[in-house]
Amino acid sequence: MLRIPRDQLTYEFSAASKPVASVAPGDQFVVETHDTSTGRVHRAEDMPEFVRVRDPLRVNPAAGPVFVEGASPGDDLIVEILDIRLQPYGFVRVIAGAGVLQDGIEPDGVLMARVDGEHVVLGERVRMPVRPMVGVIGTAPADGVVYTAAPGPQGSNIDVNAVTVGSRVHLPVHVEGALLAIGDVHASMGDGEVSGTGIEIAGEVTVQVDVEPRAAAARPWIETDSDWITTGSGPSLEDAVEMAVDELVQRLMRHLGLSRTEAFLLVSARGDVRIGQCARIRGLDTTAYVVFPKTVERLNS
Repeated sequence: MLRIPRDQLTYEFSAASKPVASVAPGDQFVVETHDTSTGRVHRAEDMPEFVRVRDPLRVNPAAGPVFVEGASPGDDLIVEILDIRLQPYGFVRVIAGAGVLQDGIEPDGVLMARVDGEHVVLGERVRMPVRPMVGVIGTAPADGVVYTAAPGPQGSNIDVNAVTVGSRVHLPVHVEGALLAIGDVHASMGDGEVSGTGIEIAGEVTVQVDVEPRAAAARPWIETDSDWITTGSGPSLEDAVEMAVDELVQRLMRHLGLSRTEAFLLVSARGDVRIGQCARIRGLDTTAYVVFPKTVERLNS
């Protein structure tokens, strides 16, 4: 099986990026990912130096980009997450000047993490189950650059827990070959990622790619066996929620043949709005998502 090593990485989604590999629809392959520090933090004592040299445009490295044969602008690139394997060590930290709480929070606070089977141990004081997910997944925009630190309409730092094993991530294709990249694995990330980080950790993600011609949505959306999940991003949480709800309303209008008002009321009756990232990181949008069950059906009338 094709493997993309973690040293073949990018910090941006761009049509000008040179692909590191090529795959065909139906192919499965593995991407090796760095943690958000690109492997510079191994112990708590490493954090001050990392913070000193940290470039906000060179975080969340993503493996790739990968050229997907036959993917053309307007197509829907479907990336199924088959497996996420975690490296032994990671960390969760405070980002100075960011985070939902500031008062009483140490600006350099950090807990190192150790993976222990199906659990993760934080600071050798707390043990909890792992909940692996992928923070960054996306394709290249038609023009310009979307950095891997930021969410974009073609993906990138979506940061929603729905991107996990068993989910199928639908990404719009804007350039030939899509130029897919994947990174920013977390051993666990609470909805909201309120400090600005989850448990940042290196890993390996096994995926399968497929292409549905001329079926691209305006934004990334996610499908599981049981749910449709739409995403949104914006300068405020309200903006992100509005976008995610609007994307779901449009999907329900098409799928169930409803008016916009009917679809909106259906989301209010059964859609679950969740927060992806609301850490108040300067210059970065927040993210939100809405989960809606496939069991809701249109009656014949």
